[in-house]
Amino acid sequence: MAKRNTKELILTTSLELFNQFGEPHVTTNHIADEADISPGNLYYHFRSKDDIVIELFKRFLTRFQPLVEISDQMLLQAEDLWFQLHLSFELKGEFRFLYRNLSDLTARIPDLDRAMRGLLKRERQSAWNSLSGLEKAGVINIDSRQKEMLADSILLALTYWIPFSELFDPNGMEDSSAQTRAIARVLLSVTPHLQDPEKTQFTDLAYQYLSHPA
Repeated sequence: MAKRNTKELILTTSLELFNQFGEPHVTTNHIADEADISPGNLYYHFRSKDDIVIELFKRFLTRFQPLVEISDQMLLQAEDLWFQLHLSFELKGEFRFLYRNLSDLTARIPDLDRAMRGLLKRERQSAWNSLSGLEKAGVINIDSRQKEMLADSILLALTYWIPFSELFDPNGMEDSSAQTRAIARVLLSVTPHLQDPEKTQFTDLAYQYLSHPA
């Protein structure tokens, strides 16, 4: 019989419980009970629940960083932006507890606060660089002020779509409709600045997301 990886079990269980019930409502005892281990065994691997949160954030960051490594010299096509957005929303949905209680978590855990602020800056630059890449490729027509506001709008959507969706439609996270609507909102915020045929392509994509919410 293969030896059980207790640390991995704790992290997997914690992520499931945090996403389902919200991190503030989950204790280390809940995690230990669900993982079928003793509290002492959990504390052997993690000194506190905050340490579990930090480790889960590190795992999220490892997978998310490639999505924000967009050079300002890249020539992008509309499909590149769409694919980047799709993967970003999908991954944040997988680690949604981080964004559901973002202000509470960052206020409580200083290391997470610093890391999240740094990530937001990189995301903001990535959104700017993506729009600049489309501009250089002749796909988008936008002035610097519009680009600044659109980059901020994209970042707002990526950061706060989860709490908005849970207030607007509590079941949306479970059936994936919240994610698809969030992607569609961003696509439709970009389309007014696109040239055809990309404008039509983005509009059609957004409507496809809205027509197939699950």
